[in-house]
Amino acid sequence: MRRRRVIRKEPALARLGIITDEISDDFDHALAVCNELNIRDIELRALWGKSIVDFDADELDRAQKAIDRGGFRVCSIASPFLKVHIRGDDRPAGQTHHASNSTREEQWDVLDRSLAIADRFNSPVVRTFSYWRLDNPLAVRDEIRADLTEATRRVKDAGKLLGLENEHACNIATGGESKWYLDRIPDTALGMIWDPGNEAALGSDPFPGGYEAVKDRIHHVHLKDAVEIGGERFTVMGQGVIPYVDQFRALAADGYDGVLSIETHFALPDGGKEAASRACVEATRALCALAGLSLDD
Repeated sequence: MRRRRVIRKEPALARLGIITDEISDDFDHALAVCNELNIRDIELRALWGKSIVDFDADELDRAQKAIDRGGFRVCSIASPFLKVHIRGDDRPAGQTHHASNSTREEQWDVLDRSLAIADRFNSPVVRTFSYWRLDNPLAVRDEIRADLTEATRRVKDAGKLLGLENEHACNIATGGESKWYLDRIPDTALGMIWDPGNEAALGSDPFPGGYEAVKDRIHHVHLKDAVEIGGERFTVMGQGVIPYVDQFRALAADGYDGVLSIETHFALPDGGKEAASRACVEATRALCALAGLSLDD
């Protein structure tokens, strides 16, 4: 169950992956691009314009055949679990990536569905959020901690890892905010989906500050580069404000051997989000090489 850091003499071998709908909503086309880019690890969020957690049996079969045909590995199920309002059921406060509207009470069904899909695709990680962000996130800490504790128990019983994404639109947005929960939920079935770009979007310090707070509890990494601290615009990896060479050096030094999953989050004027994702893949490989972070691809 526990995939922790191991001190080793040889360099860590991380793997480069991507959230497929950052390339295209057409899952078959996205996989063709992944194959061309020599990416074997894929993260499932929305396929053919529909959230993976809303798929029926026939749609899951179609996705499974496409994945098997290409020999891909599913590194994470990017579930929308807890990406809802903690009070009431108003309209979404941020991107939901085709996920159906649901209430707080329905979230345990979302988690159960996510776990079943993770089992189907042999994915080790299921994602969680922390409810849409309130003006005072501290006011709901105890409620969120209780829900994350229960979710961790359920995910661990299912033989999976629960990845808490620090999301700028949610109540846990930074490494520092995440650490409060990690310190109080010691079960390492719960760990981070560490996203430096999301911390930057909130206006905080992703590296070294945020990373140092969570580096011992990282299950998975999302990569996007912010144009500016405190803004929600993103750019090609290495062209923004996040010191990714330093971040990658730290991941290498700490023995990270999981997936670095591209979450592009922008489009280029000529070529759209596919072109942007291609540019980010190329740039990420170059940045990792500069940092001495070996990629197993």
